[in-house]
Amino acid sequence: MASSTDHEKVSRNDDMDDLFHDVIMSEERSQGQGFREGRAEGEKRGLADGFSLGFEKGAAIGSEVGFYQGYVETLQELNTQEGTLKPRVQKSLQALAAMLSQFPVADVMNQTLFEDLERIRAKFKQVTSLLGISTSYGAQDKSKGMSF
Repeated sequence: MASSTDHEKVSRNDDMDDLFHDVIMSEERSQGQGFREGRAEGEKRGLADGFSLGFEKGAAIGSEVGFYQGYVETLQELNTQEGTLKPRVQKSLQALAAMLSQFPVADVMNQTLFEDLERIRAKFKQVTSLLGISTSYGAQDKSKGMSF
């Protein structure tokens, strides 16, 4: 028959087992909570960083396309007033205008967006070459200016 000391030993062992179980479960709960909080914070930061990067890239592309559009419209207007552009230049200018009008500015998921932009850049270079003008969007002389 079991004595009261045997029951006390079993009771203490059960208490110790419960204590170790609580410690292990507490650690698992803390890890799980830390993981969830870390993931939520990472998603929040990633979303903000992604938005910022996308906004910057979208603004740069929009600005570049706007530059080309303004350039084309200006040359077309000058040609309408003065009629001095050669037929080959007019044809290239019309092709560039068509490419710009079909550019998917509002469709950021378009798979050909960057390819289309490269074709527009190439056509712009062709037009400026035919005109004998040396210009490009965003070209800067980096050797001039202030340095610190």
